[in-house]
Amino acid sequence: MLAEDKKIDVEEQIIAYCKSHIGSQDIKHPLYPVRLGAYELFKAQGLPTTRNEQWRYTNIVSKLEKIPSQSLSKPVPVNLDNFINNFEIVKKAKENNDSVLVFMDGAMQSQLSVVNSDTKTISVTSLKRDPIPDWAIKLNSKKHSQNMDELFNLNTTLMEDGAIINISNNKAIADTIYIIHVGNNDGFYNYRHMINVQNGAHVNIFEFKISNKTDIEALYTSSIIWKIGDNCVVNNVKYQAHNQVTIGFNQQYADIENNTEFNSFTISSGSKLLREFRDINCNGSNSNISISGINLLDGDSHIDTMLSVKHKAPNTISREKYKSILNDNSKGVFQGNIIVDDIAQKTIAKQSIDALILSKNAEHDAKPELEIYADDVQCGHGATTGQISQDSLFYLKSRGIPEEEAKRLLVHAFLTDALEEIKDKKILETFADAMNNMLNRVSKGNLNV
Repeated sequence: MLAEDKKIDVEEQIIAYCKSHIGSQDIKHPLYPVRLGAYELFKAQGLPTTRNEQWRYTNIVSKLEKIPSQSLSKPVPVNLDNFINNFEIVKKAKENNDSVLVFMDGAMQSQLSVVNSDTKTISVTSLKRDPIPDWAIKLNSKKHSQNMDELFNLNTTLMEDGAIINISNNKAIADTIYIIHVGNNDGFYNYRHMINVQNGAHVNIFEFKISNKTDIEALYTSSIIWKIGDNCVVNNVKYQAHNQVTIGFNQQYADIENNTEFNSFTISSGSKLLREFRDINCNGSNSNISISGINLLDGDSHIDTMLSVKHKAPNTISREKYKSILNDNSKGVFQGNIIVDDIAQKTIAKQSIDALILSKNAEHDAKPELEIYADDVQCGHGATTGQISQDSLFYLKSRGIPEEEAKRLLVHAFLTDALEEIKDKKILETFADAMNNMLNRVSKGNLNV
């Protein structure tokens, strides 16, 4: 079957799925007009293809042949709580009385979720079960009106559940929230989080996406929309370890105002196909952002990272720093676009993409871009692809360091630059066990963390 024929088949399945979903919605629901509009757009657009420059290196239909079948009954397994609590990070979260939101197959599990009762600055509601706050309705409508992305429209049409989070001014005492997603059943899942960080608020938000089973055949779309006010500090870390048959499309949108710091860091591994799209608007002056991450690929994994950072005000700073390690027949893609508007004088923007190739069949494609319309800026980008230096390996072994430990040290040195973008020391301490485990596994050639 030709790829074009497969595309039509998959599109027909997805459009029929969307039509059925729209037909089941309450037309009086406040999000219905946006859903319907997104459905009409997606029906007209279809799935993106390699003719689209942003999808030049990723052919969806080569990985996605059909919508995975799913059962209407998706019981929560009795061991789900134990499975989650086995992670050291979750244990620390509960010890610290942090808020923990648990989702299974895109649906919030209220019986396993807890919001810190000691804080008055966090408000959490469910997109599916609770009334939608006015600010979330407006934010959702605004982002829909600005966005023509095919997969955003698909996610808007099908979003079933998600966390709606409001953080009010906590006087620089950061609230911490963990959002845990567990894939447990075959199927097609879609969810959206909306987060409003009010002026002066500080917050740490950790996201975990993990597969409970190695053979789950899941397709999902997810989006997270941030509205971040003045004088805020936001740290966002995402750790996702899918199995090798999961296909996921993640999208992150953030609008950032004056004097605000936004640090977003992602660690990704596994997945048959994973697309990570991040669109950041520096709307206010003196904002400082870091969009960084690590991609670990092996087997036939394909991870595509697309970043867009727009500087729309003067005196803003952005850093994009990504490291990828690839083994076997895996493929990594990085496309990063920094846009500096003509009024965004004194912008400082740096972009760095590095890939370490561990096998002759692995592939990494990088396409860094700068669009600069201001004349008083400091902007630059760079990309490298290479292998572990045999000279460095020989040097360490000649000093009595075993080969496995020598590889671990070289991998650690390669990843250190990116890890340093996690600015909050408490976050690094929280992730210490996960980071050490990741480095140990990578040094042994196992990149599915």
